[in-house]
Amino acid sequence: MKGKKNMKSFSDIKNSAVESAKKTGKKLRAFSKHQLTTMRSVEKLDDNVYLLDYKNDYHLPELLEKGVSSIGELAAFASDALTLGIKLCKIGGDEGAGCSTFDAFTDDGAHLFARNFDFKTSPCFVVWTHPKNGYASVSVVDTNFMLYGSSLRYNRLNSYRVLIAPYCCVDGINEKGLAIAVLQMRAKATNQTDASKKDITTTAMIRAVLDNCANVDEAIELFKRYNMHDSIWTNYHYQIVDADGRSVVIEYIDNVLHIYERGNPDCPIDGSVYEDDGMNLQYVSNYSITKDIGSFEIEQHGEDRTNAIKCALKEKDGVMTELEAMDLLSHVRLKYKHSKYPWSVVALWSAVYNTKDKTLKLAANLDYKKIYTFRVDRPGIILKKESLEHSAYPNTDWSH
Repeated sequence: MKGKKNMKSFSDIKNSAVESAKKTGKKLRAFSKHQLTTMRSVEKLDDNVYLLDYKNDYHLPELLEKGVSSIGELAAFASDALTLGIKLCKIGGDEGAGCSTFDAFTDDGAHLFARNFDFKTSPCFVVWTHPKNGYASVSVVDTNFMLYGSSLRYNRLNSYRVLIAPYCCVDGINEKGLAIAVLQMRAKATNQTDASKKDITTTAMIRAVLDNCANVDEAIELFKRYNMHDSIWTNYHYQIVDADGRSVVIEYIDNVLHIYERGNPDCPIDGSVYEDDGMNLQYVSNYSITKDIGSFEIEQHGEDRTNAIKCALKEKDGVMTELEAMDLLSHVRLKYKHSKYPWSVVALWSAVYNTKDKTLKLAANLDYKKIYTFRVDRPGIILKKESLEHSAYPNTDWSH
């Protein structure tokens, strides 16, 4: 089953890019066949979900060799390498994120990774990538990031911006069953300055992990090799899981990298929120996993959500079906009017990744009546469509 094809001709796409180029005063170079094919591959499932099979080269090795230390540098790289020099205002979004993640296991031993991305209301893109010298993956992109500076609804005039999609993903899974998601902490952005290391930004790191890492160990080593420079002027931490059943949390406190993994003496849980919970699972929200943060200031929130997750995981001994994990995500989703800006914050998507089957189960914009299942090696194909008819949990309004 496929979505509704966006019937744009190559000339329509080029004309829209010409219009955009005129606004910036730049001369438009010629689109390649792969760029045009990528832009034309967009399919619309519904008002909340688009699909993109990315065929173009997004030049990750060049980006990693060059290094990028800010959203501006990432946007400049993408403008030159991907959008024919058309100026990109920014790759990013605005404040107001929530987010929750956790891992669990199915009764047949498959490792699940569940994730809510709570942010400003907009559609999302499910993006398949196929790097020549890397791992294929499927990831999810918020159009707040990809279409920043233009209409947040995908249309003919901003279609060229899908070319930057690989550098806008905030969670995903690759063909080896390695999955990763990033979550915001309201604290000073990480800005590491080790002269012996290349620089990298938040979403560029997620892309690098998906393309290059087969397991948790490789992901940890990749993080260690780069100076992290957080995007959008705030701090982040990451949960990473693999098909071997391992889960690790990586976060930066006052520019220092902290790594937590149960049972790994090199990544102890001492001094973390996990040390006394009696489980072999991890759960993350918008507060630091590290207990001792010294004078580093963090606006901690989300403990109520992770307490609910922890209780549910304990009750089920960490064993859940994919739909049960989705139900738990629906329970801890955010839904509120932003106190500062005129928009709503909701779970833009709830995702359950199966590291054994290399699948993504996705519900977008709180619509749990439409749960789509995709797989890394089946670009644009809906393997299953399900509905969450009844929840095992109460309808709760969470703090944010």
